[in-house]
Amino acid sequence: MTSMDASRGATWGVGSTIETSASILFKNFVPFVGTALVASLPSLIFAQIVSSEAAQGIVNFIISQIVTVTLIYGAMQALRQRQISISECLEQGFRRLGAALGVAIVSAICFAIGLVALVIPGLILMTMWAVAIPAATIEQAGVGASLSRSAALTRERRWRVFGAVLVAGIITIIVSIIAGGIAGAITGTNSFLFTVVIWALSAVSQAFSACVSATLYYFLRREKEGVEIDQIATVFD
Repeated sequence: MTSMDASRGATWGVGSTIETSASILFKNFVPFVGTALVASLPSLIFAQIVSSEAAQGIVNFIISQIVTVTLIYGAMQALRQRQISISECLEQGFRRLGAALGVAIVSAICFAIGLVALVIPGLILMTMWAVAIPAATIEQAGVGASLSRSAALTRERRWRVFGAVLVAGIITIIVSIIAGGIAGAITGTNSFLFTVVIWALSAVSQAFSACVSATLYYFLRREKEGVEIDQIATVFD
């Protein structure tokens, strides 16, 4: 039984979410990471031109959200067992960028405020809005509607959603630290090559995060609404 079969109905969990997300990424590694690299190339160029860390942080955040949107399409097609190309991911992603980017910015600001305030409110918002970007990308709803849609889909399943997001984050951090440490030891942390390696690692991390977000959205809709992936992804046909 595959992880996607095991997740039917109410039986999906943290493990099946991570397993399915990882399977999507590894089976489509070249188009996914290639899309992430192409979409995030401006951040690498910007970092070489502008020295301000604050400016780099803002640009990197915006670019990372663009990467997520482009790969939501790819993840949905992968769940349908369809072939994926870099050009298709970029085309579909940029076509649906508007509301999704607005969702990302609003949710990030609220998340940051919640963390600064008491930490827990920020984590609650992060969990509530975990599938807001897929909702905006696939359903093409506005910012407020996408956030509300995510809150409705995650209701009564937020511990699972939080667990999946947390485990995915831990995996990403551990892999990035190990790979970054090895790269730094070989190339030196002040070299351009090290910067390129970190950029590539970020692309892989963003691709995995997008797979997790899309998988959660799919699992939640299938459980709560009884729809299958072909019904969800018909918006891309």
